[in-house]
Amino acid sequence: MTPMKSAPIDKQVFWPALIVVVAAIVPLMVFPDQSAAVLNRVMVFITHSFGFLFLWFAVACLGVLLWFAFGKYGSVRFGGVDAEPEFRKLSWIAMLFCAGIGTSLLYWATIEWVYYYQAPPFGIEAESAEAAHWAAMYGLFHWGPLAWALYCVPALPIAYAFHNRKIPFLRISQACRGVIGDRADGPLGKVIDVLFIFGLVGGTGTSLGLGTPILSESISTLLHIERTFALDAFVIVIWTAIFGTTVYLGMEKGIKRLADANVYLGFFLLAFVLVFGPTVFILDTFTNSLGLLATNFFKMSFYTDPVGVSGFPQTWTVFYWAWWIAYAPFMGLFVARISRGRTIREVVGANLVWGSLGCWLFFATFGNTALHDQLNGTVPVISIMNEASPQAAIVAVVNALPLGTFVLVLFVAMAFIYSATTLQASAYTIASVASRELVAGESEPLRWNRLFWAVALGGMAVALMYLGGLRPLQTASLIVALPLIFVIALSVWSLLRWLKEDGMGEPKC
Repeated sequence: MTPMKSAPIDKQVFWPALIVVVAAIVPLMVFPDQSAAVLNRVMVFITHSFGFLFLWFAVACLGVLLWFAFGKYGSVRFGGVDAEPEFRKLSWIAMLFCAGIGTSLLYWATIEWVYYYQAPPFGIEAESAEAAHWAAMYGLFHWGPLAWALYCVPALPIAYAFHNRKIPFLRISQACRGVIGDRADGPLGKVIDVLFIFGLVGGTGTSLGLGTPILSESISTLLHIERTFALDAFVIVIWTAIFGTTVYLGMEKGIKRLADANVYLGFFLLAFVLVFGPTVFILDTFTNSLGLLATNFFKMSFYTDPVGVSGFPQTWTVFYWAWWIAYAPFMGLFVARISRGRTIREVVGANLVWGSLGCWLFFATFGNTALHDQLNGTVPVISIMNEASPQAAIVAVVNALPLGTFVLVLFVAMAFIYSATTLQASAYTIASVASRELVAGESEPLRWNRLFWAVALGGMAVALMYLGGLRPLQTASLIVALPLIFVIALSVWSLLRWLKEDGMGEPKC
C-alpha cells in the first residue's frame, strides 16, 4: 500500500478558525453565568420562533434523500464509475455510526424515557401506562431516520465535490461552489468553514459534557472512590491520549480499527443485556414502540403545539434537530472522506437504515431495561435521578444486571471507545478543513495538524468544565444550527447543478 502524503495547512482557514474559537470560548470562561443566561435566551427565542423551520427542514431532508436514493442519481458513484471502496463495508458503516453518536447515545438511550414519562406530549397523563408507551417510543423518533437524514444530506454534495469534481479541499464551503462559484474561496467561504468549525467544537463539547460524568460515575462505582473534578479531568486526559494517538496514526490504522473494535463490543453488550435482562419486556416494548412510531410519525414530525403551548416540541424535537444540524457538516465531511467508491444509494442507505437501527437497538435494550426496573421496583431510576444525578441512575441500571460489575466494566470500555472515536473523527475533520491539496486515498492532513486539534479539543473541555462554561458552549453550537440550515440547502442546490452539468443519471449511448 502506498503511504499517504501529508496535505499542508491552509493558513487562511487554520488561523481564523483558531482565533474565532478562542475568542468565543474566553468570555464563556471569564463570565460563565452571564454567558449562559444570554445564550439560553437566544436559544429559547430560536426554538420557539423558528421551530416550524427546523421541523420542515428535517422532513425535507428525508424526502430529498429518498428522491436521490430511488431516483436516477442513486447509482452515481463517488470517485467515478471505476472507483473502488477504500474500506470494507462493515468498517465503513462502523466509522460513520461511531463518529455520529459517541457516548451521548449511551446516556440518552438509558435515561431519555424518564423525561417523557414524567412530562409526556399530547396532554397524556404523566406516569400513566400510556405515558410509559410513548416514553419508550419517543427516543426512537429523535434518533431515527429524520435525525440521520440531517446527518446524511451534507455528505452527498461534499463527497461529490471532493471525489468527482476533484476539488482539493474537504470543506462545506466547497460543496456550495456550484452555486456561489469562486466566492467559495473568498470571505463567504471562509465564514462558512469557520462557522462549521465552531459548531463542531461545541458539538464535541456536548459529547464531553454527557460522556465525562457517565465515565467518572462508573469508575467511581467500580473503584469505590469519590467522584471529583480531578476524576473528570483524568477521564478527559485518557480520552485525549486515546484519540490523539489514533488521529496521529491516521484513518486506516487508527480510526477504522477503533470503530471496528467498538462495533464488536457493542454487539456483545447488547446481546448480553437482551439475553440476561428482561428479555420479553424488551422485545414486547420495542415491538409496541415500532407500531406507535409508524402510526404517529407525521404527527410527531410536525408537532408544534401552538394552542396547548406545552413547550414539549420546542424543548425536545426542535432542540434535537438543532443538535443534529450543528453536527451535520462534520458528519458530512467525515462520511464524504470515507465514502470513495460508494454510490449515493449506498450512502443514503447506510445512514438512514444502519444509523437508525444501531440507535434503536441501544434504546430498545438499555432504555427498556431501565423502564422495566422502574416499573417493577428493581431500581428506583427516577428517585436516583432526582436525588443524585442521571449518571448515577444509569450506573445503577447497568450495575443491577446479572454480573453487574462485569457489565459495568464493558460499559466503561465502550463509552471510552465511542467518545474517543467521535472526538478523533472531529479532530481529523477540523484538520481536513484547515488543509489544502487533499486528494482522496492519497493524502491526509499533516500529523501535527491532526494532533493539535485533538489536544486542543481535550484541553478546552477541561478548562471549560473547571470554569463551568461547558453548557454555554453547547448552547452556542446549537444556535449555529439556524444559519447552517441555509448553508446545507445551498450545498444540495449546488449538487443538483453539478449532476446536471456532468450528465449524471442520463442514459448512456
